This record gives sequence, structure tokens and C-alpha cells, in this order.
Amino acid sequence: MPHDVLVLGASVAGLTAARRLAETGYDVVVLDPNPTGRSAAVGHGVAAVGHASTIANMAHAYGVAAAREHIERNIAGMAEIETTADAVTRMPLRDRSLPGADEEENRRIVALFREAGVEADLLVAPDGATILTQALCVDPVAYAQSLRSAAVSAGAQVVDSVTVTHLVRREGITRVRFRDNRAWVREPGQTTGVAVIDTLGISPWGRAARVGPVQWVPVVRGVPAKRRDEVRLEADSPAWMVRPVDDDVLVLGQKTSLSRIDAASEELRSYAADRLRATDLEVGRLAIDPSDHGRPIVGASAIPGGFYARGNGRGELMNGTASGFYLFGLLSDYRASANALPPLSQLRAATARLWRR
Repeated sequence: MPHDVLVLGASVAGLTAARRLAETGYDVVVLDPNPTGRSAAVGHGVAAVGHASTIANMAHAYGVAAAREHIERNIAGMAEIETTADAVTRMPLRDRSLPGADEEENRRIVALFREAGVEADLLVAPDGATILTQALCVDPVAYAQSLRSAAVSAGAQVVDSVTVTHLVRREGITRVRFRDNRAWVREPGQTTGVAVIDTLGISPWGRAARVGPVQWVPVVRGVPAKRRDEVRLEADSPAWMVRPVDDDVLVLGQKTSLSRIDAASEELRSYAADRLRATDLEVGRLAIDPSDHGRPIVGASAIPGGFYARGNGRGELMNGTASGFYLFGLLSDYRASANALPPLSQLRAATARLWRR
């Protein structure tokens, strides 16, 4: 008998969806090409109700209602992260991510936060406006382990170190073939599922969901001259985010292209050394998929039974959580979604829930 859902990628989005679906009673299998925890242990580990630049972009591109929805999803996502993470720290978030720090625009964003029940303040200074809210900070590696453990405890089966090689959709069932990445395992494997969630972009619908080329982010970690106790977002400097990590500081730069990543990394290293007076600097980089005005690229494909989570939602903490929730809703809520799992899967899930009770 086929599984209800096959999830390609043990990312934040994939494991969030897998855990929620398994808790509801569905039979879920996650296939991931990386060693345990690697796919979800990415990003900066900071969750917030919204960044001023993202909220402004969404309001201009899609309307204020979409920006409100984004904030509400992030609030739900933060509650989920606090429930799932073994260790989470709340910190003040000082947000100057809106280019130009326009006071009126920031004031409208603060009003949206307050309408959603978020405590938000506006600090106005001669050099521009700053929004003050709260952020959740987690260690990405530790959170990946917590998220995987929660999915497994809920009943999801997570298989690491396997690479999907072929997908075939026939008569409402998708057959997935894969190979084990361990050199001593020669025989290929295969499994079947009613629906497939692709968070890696290896399926036809996952690849089609891309909205642009991969973007790059320089990263610097070091020991600041003064211990920091808040998260900062900036727009008009080489740094985009500055966050404490115990006694260290993690600095992420502005998005850039592959051809400019080396120069951007050097600019960020100089910023950390000069502005933060940080020492013992370690320089790295992150590759991320672009999102659409801050929205994760998630949804159902034109191919029946195919679902995808692309863009930042593939791995980054906040958008990954939002993507997982969205896909869970698409598959599980037969009253509100035309893409919900078929009646037989719904019946099996209901039976599983009754059995647990």
C-alpha cells in the first residue's frame, strides 16, 4: 500500500509539514540526500514577526491584506518554534531594514504589527526610524535535531543519505526511486506515495517553481569588543543582520551574486572588524533561493499529487516553518482545499487518530 505523503528533503519546511501530517494520522516518509540534520541546519536561526523591508515589499506588491497574512503566519510560526525547540532565546529586535528608514512607512508597519497583537514601538532619530520588536533566536543545528526528533516522535519515517533518481506519476500514485549514498550499498530502492512534497527542487514542479538564480549571502562570525544583547537589521551598510551567538557575534551581509560574493565577503569582514571591533573572524557564505517579495514559493503543481516549497522557504527558519504549515493545510483540510489528500487517506488518518486516543 502506498504511503500517504512522501517528502523530498528533511529541510525546515519538509520536517514541519511531515510532523504536522504525521500528528494528524497520515503515513509520511521523508527522503533526504544529506546526513542527519544537515538540510535543516541552515540559516541565521532568527525568527521574527516580520522584517520592515519584507512587509513593505509585500504590501506594495500584493496589498495590505497579504502583508497582514504574512505577519499572522509568522506569529503562528514563532509559537511553533518555541514549542519545538529545546532551547530558544527571546531578544530585542532593532529593525532598520527599510531602505531610507522612512518614518511614515515604518509607522504604517508598526500599525500592522499592533493590529495583529504584536508589541512594537517606533524609535525616531535624525538618521531615520527604527522598529523595535522581539525575535526568537535558536541554534540552527540544535533546532534541526529538535525538529527531526519531533517529526519522528509524531510517526514520520525519516530516511537520510538517499538521493532521489526518478519519479513516475501513474493512476494517482507517484513512484519514487532512489539510491543510497553510502558506497557499500549498491542496490537502488523505491517507494510510492499518494502525494509528494518537494522541498529540494528535484521534481518537475519543484524546478518550475524557481523564481530566479541562486543568491549569495556573505557571513562573518567573530568575538565583538562588547558583548551584544540584541538583533539588528540594517539596509544601508554591508551588514543585513547582526545577532549575538553566546559571546560571539554573527553578521550576515546583503544578498549578492556569485560573481561578487568574494568582494562582498571582504566588505563584511572589514565592517565586522571596524564597526564591531570583532576579532577571531571566520568568513563564510550562504547560498539561498530567492523568494517572491519575501513570500516563500509554496503550493500545488499542475501535476496532481505534486507539492513544492521553494525560495527561502526551503530551509530558512521562519519561511521554512510558514511553508511547512501551508503545505500541511493544503494536504489535510479537505473542506477548504481542492488539493487535499483523497478520501482513503483521510479515512486512514482518522482511524489512526482514533487508535491513538
